[in-house]
Amino acid sequence: MQTIHYPVKGRKLNDVITQQTLDQLLAQWDNWQQAGGSVGQLNLHSCWGTTSVLEKGYQGESISRLTGFMQTAMLLYDTFGTPRWRVLANAMASQILYLQDESGAFIHSTAEFEPSFDTAGCPIHFFTPILGLCDYFQWPHADESIKALIPTAVERHYAYMTANIWRIGCAAHRPLPFPGWCGVTNQDLVATAAIATASRLFGHPEWYERHGRPVLDRCLSDENYYKAIGLFERGDGHNFAERTTYYNIILRMLKRLYDQLGKDRLLDAFDNVVAHLFDAAFVGADGLTYLARGAITDPVDKTRVLGWEKGTVAFSTYCETLSFMYEYLTRHPSAEKQAVVDRLEDTLAAYVLVDGTLPAGLFGQNPLFAVAVMPDHGPWIRFVLDRLGNAAQDPRPVQPLVLHRTHKNFTWKQKGRLWAIEKDGVRCFGAFSRYPAGIVQGPEGEPMLGTFADLELPDVVEIID
Repeated sequence: MQTIHYPVKGRKLNDVITQQTLDQLLAQWDNWQQAGGSVGQLNLHSCWGTTSVLEKGYQGESISRLTGFMQTAMLLYDTFGTPRWRVLANAMASQILYLQDESGAFIHSTAEFEPSFDTAGCPIHFFTPILGLCDYFQWPHADESIKALIPTAVERHYAYMTANIWRIGCAAHRPLPFPGWCGVTNQDLVATAAIATASRLFGHPEWYERHGRPVLDRCLSDENYYKAIGLFERGDGHNFAERTTYYNIILRMLKRLYDQLGKDRLLDAFDNVVAHLFDAAFVGADGLTYLARGAITDPVDKTRVLGWEKGTVAFSTYCETLSFMYEYLTRHPSAEKQAVVDRLEDTLAAYVLVDGTLPAGLFGQNPLFAVAVMPDHGPWIRFVLDRLGNAAQDPRPVQPLVLHRTHKNFTWKQKGRLWAIEKDGVRCFGAFSRYPAGIVQGPEGEPMLGTFADLELPDVVEIID
């Protein structure tokens, strides 16, 4: 039995980003694949600490995550040319279309609040599959019969959203007194990017003029975007800037919008936001560098950051943040900022786990987020592929190990498709991962297939200190 304590200081990314890491990451997909085009997972939300899917017994699909899986499958086919990745991408595109109901909206659009079999949800989860379908429509390897269904699906979705969700608002504003969907910056930017892409792709420029341009102008206005500190107001509270992890979504959408519109203000905003992400860096008690959860801004003078919230960090997003930092530094070299990147790379390397995954969250009140496995690692897989470059090979099967991963009083146990969560040494949840509604609660009972006794003799024990 091997025991590993984290963080493993002194490791470099080249030490841990290997072919074996890629193999392990894709093995998790196989563990959680529940149908030809559907991959389940535990839809936990580390930033807000939401775990209600466990009590609901649900470990199935959610459409935003399914979209991410499809986009990654497309990337894997583009990288390796192996037929299985094209077949999987096609099946996932078909599944996204299947999840559109008669109204034009999508079911399973609530992520951490799944399962949802009606059209409940929020704009980010409604519009993310539209972005994915647009990506698939433009993919050279798309199945023509699936591709042919997409324009009509997008038109039905636009009709539903504009009739039912436009200016619906959120807790702080209901209905919205300005152009938008829910008024939360990251969500409204996802909607705007989807509309900008779809309006161009399917010949509906009026869509963007009516429900895209006004929202983008609002998002980038002085009352919502504080250029001096590179932060956006989130929108569902008061004096509540977007949290650090959400800037990955914002930056991704600014890039998409720049690709569609070619407006310099979008690239300027991208670079300004990234430049100020460096302000969030701090050295933790362990001597490693992290990014603060979010800024505490002055309620009157929005050019001032009064301090930083250094609680829970959504750690699994660090790889994508680093990718944006790399891009920024190619245009704006800085020895000082490069030093921060180097330290963040060391922190990332220190937490690459034995199964190739990253902790979802660190330093939070709920230790579960440090140990639970969620297979939706699209940005991390992309990061690993970029780092491996031409040395990357199509992932190979791996031998499933019995893994115990502990942080404080929580332990995650897994062997292939069998997993369990223990609190204070007592099993509280467990399942066979291929069964969407198969989570067993409490210490009694057995999974749909196999036995929890198979998890009791670990090959590797990981302790997150």
